[in-house]
Amino acid sequence: MPDLKLRAVLFQEEGWWVAQCLEYDVAAQAKTQTDVVYELERILVGRFLVSREKGCQPFAGVPPAPRRYWKIFEQAEPVVQEALPFRQGVFEILPDIKLRAA
Repeated sequence: MPDLKLRAVLFQEEGWWVAQCLEYDVAAQAKTQTDVVYELERILVGRFLVSREKGCQPFAGVPPAPRRYWKIFEQAEPVVQEALPFRQGVFEILPDIKLRAA
């Protein structure tokens, strides 16, 4: 999966931070922006590990996110990539993730 690129938008909704992927309708939520990034990557790592074990594509059958999230992403500000928690060595399976926060 090294050439897979994902985009995700971070935004607040009813006191929670939400991280919504665009290419696939996968989302996470947490109380802080830092925690939601961690939760999103945790979900993605789990998906990649299980799909690797089963010999299938990690997002097979998962549709793209609804268009409203794409519009939020277009207006949001970039998030510094170095802040991503799972980028430290062991999880080289993660795709390139472009984050923006609204």
